[in-house]
Amino acid sequence: MTLPNTNLENNPGMILQTILLMLLLILSLLSDIRTYRIRNIITMPFTAAGIVVNCLMHGPEGLKLAALGWLVPVLLLFALYALKMLGAGDIKLFGAIGAIAGYGFTVRSIAYSFLFGGLMAIVLLAVRKNAAVRFRYLAAYLRSCFLTFRLLDYSDFKGKDRNNRFRFTYAVLPGTLTQLLIAYIGQGM
Repeated sequence: MTLPNTNLENNPGMILQTILLMLLLILSLLSDIRTYRIRNIITMPFTAAGIVVNCLMHGPEGLKLAALGWLVPVLLLFALYALKMLGAGDIKLFGAIGAIAGYGFTVRSIAYSFLFGGLMAIVLLAVRKNAAVRFRYLAAYLRSCFLTFRLLDYSDFKGKDRNNRFRFTYAVLPGTLTQLLIAYIGQGM
């Protein structure tokens, strides 16, 4: 299935969109490293900038492209947020990416980010040597959901125990950069 809406087209705005994406990714990563959060003060201005840039590049159609670019990843990822498997900041980060680059670009960025996240999780399990504990936790979670017929919060890092947290921006950065590289290669660069 192809996702046609990649706003990164061969035009002068592509460079501006790339700069916006790079700044957004760097600032989000730094925020996540320092605070375990991606703050609205980072994502909201980039969302607005994406809307403005797309309106300038595509006229009234740009507003629709940017709005869909923001809305599609938010809707796709909301269930993971509801289960506390993904933070609100991560979802707003993908929304900002979508407002800048379009929903097709962002859906592919999400896919690459989850691939990178899975690889990083495997490495973390090997380094921390806690795969058995994590899989037992997952089995207990799934068993509880099945027995209660409810989707429960998938979270065991309440309080100050941050050793089991995974900063998803570590995966979003290479995932989005991979999609950006593919977008550039697709344009013949």
